[in-house]
Amino acid sequence: MIRAVCGIGLWRAKLRRMLLRAAALLVCLAAASGQNLSVGFIGGGAVTNAFYTNVEPISHYLDTYSQKKDYLVGLTLEYHFTNNFSLEGDAIYRELHLVVAFVEPNLTLNSVSPSPVVTWELPVLAKYWFHWAGVDPFIEAGPALRPTTNLNANPSHYGVTAGIGVATHWKGFEISPMVRYNRWATDPGLGLAESKVDQIELLAGISGRPHSAWHPLSSRIALGVVAGMTLIHDVPTSASPFLAGIPAGSSGGVRVYESEAGTSYISGSYVFLMGPALEAALPKRIYLELNAVYHPIDVSERNVLADGSNLGPQESGREGNTWEFPVLARYKFRPGRLRPFAEAGPSFRLPTEHSSIAGVSAGGGVEVRMRALRIAPGVRFTHWGPQGSHGPSTDIVVNQIEFLTAFLL
Repeated sequence: MIRAVCGIGLWRAKLRRMLLRAAALLVCLAAASGQNLSVGFIGGGAVTNAFYTNVEPISHYLDTYSQKKDYLVGLTLEYHFTNNFSLEGDAIYRELHLVVAFVEPNLTLNSVSPSPVVTWELPVLAKYWFHWAGVDPFIEAGPALRPTTNLNANPSHYGVTAGIGVATHWKGFEISPMVRYNRWATDPGLGLAESKVDQIELLAGISGRPHSAWHPLSSRIALGVVAGMTLIHDVPTSASPFLAGIPAGSSGGVRVYESEAGTSYISGSYVFLMGPALEAALPKRIYLELNAVYHPIDVSERNVLADGSNLGPQESGREGNTWEFPVLARYKFRPGRLRPFAEAGPSFRLPTEHSSIAGVSAGGGVEVRMRALRIAPGVRFTHWGPQGSHGPSTDIVVNQIEFLTAFLL
């Protein structure tokens, strides 16, 4: 049976529209801002655990804790008003690692259940720069929002952020290691797990400053879109037997049914993919590519009786929606108008139910230059980590093959 996802689908559709509008606004701002705007990547790790260790007496004892530190990865946008003052906005993905377990009377753990909480940290920071010889120290502070995408816990959604760091310059890039302190509000209500209000993160940003309005993200950073389709189904074809009650007339005014065996077939579908793309040029024909690919998961179900007839119409529907974030090193084999390339690197995914969030990707293709536009069709293979059942009778494949074309300026 295909699950109804009306409520979840509604907020995901709203989120998708917001992301597309934000991407369009980013492009417009970049084109209009000339050399005042810088765009780049930010990532790192948390020094502090996301949750307090908490033990509650419930028949045995219920224990909640963080089993490891969290990683962070995202995009950063900074507008320079003057040489000493700028305003920065980030969108940082952070999965809060939470574990729920029962503590037996002998203090051993039982029914250990990882229950991650997916969050996005959205700080808006005022930055003041000190320009010294060769380096540019800075301080920053401002409000922060923290939306979540699942309900394993209910961490607070707003706080304040402050940080200190230093920027250095290398081959047109600005590299900024920093330390940030986040003070989040107390979690609303009495949840099963309580998030830590004081958080310290070690981060590093890499961005490019523009040289002209034709290259608003610097001459070394290209912005565009990526689009394509899956080459294999996300859900493998499966068959399971069932017994159906078929009307066989009536007896004494009571309808009579006969049991008839049948088989239920569930399969996936080919789906279209699309999202924004960034590419940063590094030395020796190496490029860093980051995509945010919207990937829906569609399935169809068909019930066939033993005599070969269909029981009802074939049903098709949306099992879920995901966003994939591959971070790939791309090597282009030769200069010129036609450039074959190979790529590889880690991939991350906003989770669907019971699906893994990390994998590895590799692919290849050819890039064609048409004046300022670069078109790069290719095939990409991704192997995702182990994952459980996606629905009552369907699984998501761990090996995924996609045909994608990037359009970059």
